[in-house]
Amino acid sequence: MKKNILTRMAAAAVIMMLVVGVLAGCGSSKKKGVAADGAKTLFSYNGVDVPLKEAAIYAKINAAQYESTYSSYFGPGFWTMGMGADEEGNPTTFEDYAKEQTISQIKQIIVLDSKAEELGCSIDDKEKEDCRKYAAAFAKDETGKKILKDCGADEKDIQKIYEDNALAAKVQEEMVKDTDLNVSDDEARETTIARVVFETSKTDDQGQTIQMTDEEKAQVKAKADAAWQKLAGGTSIEDIAKEEEYTNTTETFAAGESEEGKAFEKTLAGLKDGDLVNGVQECDNGYVIAKLTAYTDQDATASHKEQIINQRKQDNFQKKYEEWTADLEKDWDYKKSVDQKLWDLVVLHSEESTATESQVDTEAAAPESTTAVENSQPADDQAAGTENSAAPESTTAAAEETK
Repeated sequence: MKKNILTRMAAAAVIMMLVVGVLAGCGSSKKKGVAADGAKTLFSYNGVDVPLKEAAIYAKINAAQYESTYSSYFGPGFWTMGMGADEEGNPTTFEDYAKEQTISQIKQIIVLDSKAEELGCSIDDKEKEDCRKYAAAFAKDETGKKILKDCGADEKDIQKIYEDNALAAKVQEEMVKDTDLNVSDDEARETTIARVVFETSKTDDQGQTIQMTDEEKAQVKAKADAAWQKLAGGTSIEDIAKEEEYTNTTETFAAGESEEGKAFEKTLAGLKDGDLVNGVQECDNGYVIAKLTAYTDQDATASHKEQIINQRKQDNFQKKYEEWTADLEKDWDYKKSVDQKLWDLVVLHSEESTATESQVDTEAAAPESTTAVENSQPADDQAAGTENSAAPESTTAAAEETK
């Protein structure tokens, strides 16, 4: 099924990431300096001073998310893999990237919380008590206890983080409440077909994809014609696929996204569910025989509607956030606005991850929250919106978008 990977915009996702135990196994801060310097101001934004200890806690939470997502793909050395260069041309690593996104995340929460009173948002006594309980559990857990000690923080510091994020979540919801939630079936329609593709391209000796000659295409067309006769005679698509050693028979797509092309899609509009597409179709990907499973796939269409709504919310949120921060960002420079000497004390990778440097080159490795959260980004290929604000990866994703 072809889907656009949508970005997550939740500004308060940290609130659920802080569940006790989630940080086990993530990177550590340098023992010397972080705890001792935890109360020092790392950066200031919108009139708020952020101490090193607070940023270090956020960084460790994000590190846990990255560890769980990327270590299985790239191995323990993913922290040191190249992520291109910064604006000055200096090479950067995934760890550099993650730390900058942590700062963006905190900036976003600061801005959202600053708008709370104006938008009539607050957290009530019950929510504050919940935050207190979460913080107490975190501080009691062995992993949490160690993190707080390493960062020079205490239970009140983690409780503040919970409360800040809870309030930011409410502001975010208020920001997007005017989003148009009406999405028609025509706009969101996902169609499902069963088909067998007889490809008219091949791979040459250099590994390049090239088109077959007319003679070769004629041979492929003859095979497709024979398969169509079987299909019309009652043989199932699945059985024909087995004979042709073709495995990917099902395709679900939104309008304009079929692998077979737009011309093929037009042939489906007049069919009923269960109808065969008449004859062999010459498509973008070869000669195709097909059956319409569902012109409007109910489950896939409902899911696509959600994605469209979430994208609208993201766009709405982004527009308002950029308006709020336009003046603030004029004077912001990550390299200069953040005390880099203090920030260097925070290390996200575990000792094991420094042993081997990953050879993976990537721009592709940027958390799908952004590359795949811009195109959105590696990580996290789910689409979500405000109602899913507890998803761990979404905070970083949103922060990237608002840099």
